[in-house]
Amino acid sequence: MRSLIVVVLLACADPALAQRTMLVKTPAQYQKALSKAGAGDTIVLANGVWRDVELEFRGNGRAGKPITLTAQTPGRVVFSGRSSLRLSGSHLVVSNLVFRDGYSPRGEVLSFRRAPGDDAVDTRVTGIVIDGFNKPSSEELDYWVGLYGRRNRFDHGHLTGKTNKGPTLAVVRDDGQRNDHRIDHNFFGPRPDLGVNGGETIRVGTSHHADSASHTTVDHNWFEHCDGEAEIVSNKSGANIYRGNVFFESQGALVLRHGDDALVEGNVFLGGGKPRTGGVRVINRGQTVRHNYMEGLAGEGFFSALSIMYGVPNSPAIRYVQVDGAVVERNTIINARSIVFGLGMDKERTAPPINSRLASNLIVNLDGADPVRVNGDAGGIAMDGNLRDPKTPLKRGGNGLIEAADGPDLGAGPLTVVDRASTGVPWYGKDPGPPVRSDRGG
Repeated sequence: MRSLIVVVLLACADPALAQRTMLVKTPAQYQKALSKAGAGDTIVLANGVWRDVELEFRGNGRAGKPITLTAQTPGRVVFSGRSSLRLSGSHLVVSNLVFRDGYSPRGEVLSFRRAPGDDAVDTRVTGIVIDGFNKPSSEELDYWVGLYGRRNRFDHGHLTGKTNKGPTLAVVRDDGQRNDHRIDHNFFGPRPDLGVNGGETIRVGTSHHADSASHTTVDHNWFEHCDGEAEIVSNKSGANIYRGNVFFESQGALVLRHGDDALVEGNVFLGGGKPRTGGVRVINRGQTVRHNYMEGLAGEGFFSALSIMYGVPNSPAIRYVQVDGAVVERNTIINARSIVFGLGMDKERTAPPINSRLASNLIVNLDGADPVRVNGDAGGIAMDGNLRDPKTPLKRGGNGLIEAADGPDLGAGPLTVVDRASTGVPWYGKDPGPPVRSDRGG
């Protein structure tokens, strides 16, 4: 028995079984370390500028023992020139890297895929900065982050200054598979108007697989001056959740463009009177929009604070599916220029919203103007208990948002607003923040 115990102890002490931390200073050293890395090991990139490096990070960790790639010091490992990072395998973690002063020679700056069919799963990328990492021509398309695979998380990133075509972050579903990704606590900084379609900040799916469910959650992100195009967030797959995000002075809207059964709840849209600032646009079936707060949104038409669209009869997924079964309830909309029921009605879009409900919303313009416009037939939207009286007593709560001072149970209620400082990374500066009081979102 004693000899058995000794053998076991010696095996546990075997250096080959210990978790390793490997500091590497060159791409060649990195490749050598990667070939040795196993579950629980960490590869540390030495501080400095890694120029013209197209890195692949591949391997298979285990739950609770990922393989980690990180910076020696957060923010002091900078990829520049023609650089990119591709991931494949399972249970990987990447953290604390910066992409700046260059562009990716590939279709993505950071990709959760090494090659078609070789995706990352159960992988987390956290604390990544991509700042102005644009292709030389604005007409060249890429994604800064391409989310492939399943059960991946992209969080606490700082992405700002994209000027060329393509979403800042895209969930790509080549086979229409269920994804279960999470995109959370990221800071999406200014993105100028691209002038054409293709300037979304986030796109979840594409029209080609819009009839299938992604189950992606986008929560507690901060979108600031994201003006790329009319769709700040473009939902193009089913059963996704958009919760607790803040849209600050961003031109465009969260658009349920394709796919059914989305949930949009607890988001805050602050327009500050800036032109073309919008809220939520509803298309397709089974969409739920509830407990959202919108203030000072000056957009009209497709940039409205709230719009429910007309659809194309028997529409394919790639066009405009008729709104059916939408629930829009308990939202607060203050000082909006435009709310449209029946948006987009024309010779092709002739199918009005049906089987839908608009209930217990608080809609107030303090100047007494009525923002609501109804085009065509709104008989398929049941109106129940909404309040649009400009004389309604209001108060501004401790979170900086307006709510009814007393009276009926209306509007979004007291929301917890994600703190701007808790999004992105603490070690990479943001411009001075907006004067929004908020409670920490986690």
